[in-house]
Formats: sequence, C-alpha cells, structure tokens
Amino acid sequence: MAPSPPPHDAAPTMARTDPDAEQLLYELMLDPGNENPYDGYRRLREQAPALVTGDGTLVLTRFEDCDTALRHRSIGKSDDVLDLGIGDEAMDRPGTMVDLLRDSMLFANPPDHTRLRRLVSSAFTGRHVEALRAAVTARTQAMLEALAAEPGGDFMDAVALPLPVNVISDLLGVPEADRLAFTPKVHALIAALEPTADRDTVALGERSGRELVDYFTALLADKRARPADDMLSRLVASHEDDALDEQEMISTALLLFAAGFETTTNLLGNGLHALLNSPDELRRLRDRPDLMPTAIEELLRYDSPVQFSARTVLEPVTVAGADLEPGRLVLTMFGAANHDPDRFTEPHRLDLGRDDGSHLAFASGLHFCLGAHLTRLEAQVFLTLLVRRYDPAPAGDPVRRPSFTVRGFDRLPVTLSPLPGGG
Repeated sequence: MAPSPPPHDAAPTMARTDPDAEQLLYELMLDPGNENPYDGYRRLREQAPALVTGDGTLVLTRFEDCDTALRHRSIGKSDDVLDLGIGDEAMDRPGTMVDLLRDSMLFANPPDHTRLRRLVSSAFTGRHVEALRAAVTARTQAMLEALAAEPGGDFMDAVALPLPVNVISDLLGVPEADRLAFTPKVHALIAALEPTADRDTVALGERSGRELVDYFTALLADKRARPADDMLSRLVASHEDDALDEQEMISTALLLFAAGFETTTNLLGNGLHALLNSPDELRRLRDRPDLMPTAIEELLRYDSPVQFSARTVLEPVTVAGADLEPGRLVLTMFGAANHDPDRFTEPHRLDLGRDDGSHLAFASGLHFCLGAHLTRLEAQVFLTLLVRRYDPAPAGDPVRRPSFTVRGFDRLPVTLSPLPGGG
C-alpha cells in the first residue's frame, strides 16, 4: 500500500526520561504471553512517545518516529543490540550466537549489507515468488484438508508452521527429512535473543546454534559436491568478486531458513486468530475477495509477527529531539507504531478494507524484509482457500508463544467445517 498522510497532525515528539514509562516498558517486555499488549503500548506512547531509558536507550512508539529512525543512514545494525537485557541481570550471548549474527545480513550495514542482500535477493522478487504459487497452493490445500478431517486440531502444527517451513526449504534446497526436525532449534536460537532471556534459555540457544552451524556446514559441502537447482547450490557455486565466504554462507543459509518461516508462521496464526475474533470481517472477506491484498496488510498491522527492532547509532544524529552518539541503542516498537492513531484511524479495530497507508510489520528502509513477497503470497493462498472452502471456528483455548519480540501462538485449536459448494 502506498503511504498516505496521517489522519490528523501530530505534535512533534520530544525525547525525555520518565521512570514510570520506563517501568511500563519493562512490564510489557516481561509479559510476553500478554494477549493484548496494545493497550500498554497506547499508554506508553501517550506518556513518553520517545522514551530515554536509564541506560540511554531511545524507545520510539510513534509511527513517524519509528519510520524515520529505520530509514536514517546514521542508524543501522550491530551486535551491540545483543547487550539489550530486561531481566534481573545483563546477559552475555556466547560466541557461536554472536558470530552467526555478525556475519549475516541481519546485523550488516552498507557496503556489506548491500553485497550480502544482492546475492540472494533475486530469489525473492515478485516475479520469482509468483512462480511458486502453484506449489504453495497444492501444499496449502493438502494441509487444510488434513486439518479439516480432524476437528479440533492445532492450526499451528498442521498448517502455520509446516507450510512456510516447506516453502522456504524448497527454495533453499533443505532436504525434506531435515526440515521440521530443525525448527525447534531455530525457535531455541531466537528465544535466546529475547531481551528477557534467562541463562538457561541462552545456553539452549547456544547449543542449538552450534548444531545448526554444523548442519548447514555439512549441507553446503554437499551442495558444493552435488549441486542442484536451488539457492544454496547457487550460493556455493558463485565465483563473483563479492561472493560469500564460508562463514557468511553458513550465516546466510541459517538466516534465510529461519526468517523464511518465522514471520509467515506467526502471520498465519495471528491472522486466523484475529479473524476468528472478528467474524463480521471474516464474512466480509468471503463476500469481497477483492479485499484480499488490503486484508493481508491489515492482518500484518493489527497483530504484527515482529513487535520491535533494536538499532544502533552509527554516526551522531538527532531523532525525536534526542541527540544520539554512536553506540546508543534505538528501539523501534513496531507493535506500537502500527497502532498509532496519528497514522491509523481507530487502530484498535480490525478493518480488512483499511487504506490508511503502509505499516511497519516488515520494518522499513535498508532492512525492509527480504521475504515480504513470499510471506504475502503464502498468506494470500491460505486465506483464499480458507474463505472459499471452510468455515473456521475456535476449538479450545489458544496458547500464546512466550516471546515478546516474535509474537505468535504455540497452539491454536480450530475446527474447519467445509462450506457447501466450496471450491
């Protein structure tokens, strides 16, 4: 969706300290299973929209301020963000975890980010992704039919996780037998990056990271010896001057695998949950399939799979009235920005026809989500088949994933009743 002006003018943001607002921020982060953090975001945004914490971190909750920070070339990525800790003690992330991230696009800045992204971006263009539609449709249809045959089944386990895992694995060339077996290790690695992670969680993430490094090292060696028609084979075969070195290749392979399903899995789960709680909007989408593109953007905005991103100041810069020196951290709170009433009319309301402008669920600027086209395709295929063929209903209490950064469900029991004449 093209950007549009906010519904009404907002006063300029002036950064300031506020112990009460800082305490509210920590309470939000320490309650990762919160069904509705958006009321807390609203209070934080109203009280201190540009909060300077005790350690000098700048926390932004307004859309305009977050978007400005994400686009500013003086604010980028570094492994300094791994020092962010909200628990009782600062957490040192071990070497494997830091090395994995340092050599990936996730924490790179130009020119390295430009080089790393260019070598893989062709696989995620709109044209290339559209060529996957038939395969994605066949997988989705089979998964939905299997779930419909077992009323009360877990949507996360039956569709939301295996669909994007298999799609990104097909693209990368990860063998089918290994795909779902490695997803818990990815979850463990991501959980260790949470600002509230405790020592046991970090230790499990470190072990999982080592096992993932070993796996992708062996897989890339196999691709080098027996190349196939997949992205990993093309990466190891690249002889360009800016081709990836071995460590960059391992980090890139792991990042693409993890990012290729995490956002989509949680978009599908969060999106279905939102529709189950808004049956009028579900019926509206069934009656108005032309709303599908805006519906996907609205589901991304309404309950975003990624709730915040941490950035590092690279050069002196002023943001939201705060003069920032290199090394300072900036938290852009996507979940709060996507519910900013200065950007979105009645942001608490799910409106599948909303046309208020772009959201920040995929971030913004240089680090805009590489797989956005793929995520949108998978969501479009899933929702189209769902509303044409099934009447979904809750079948038990959902269980939120214990994560603040990545928001989603561990379990989402549903029943899919076939619609008469659905096709």
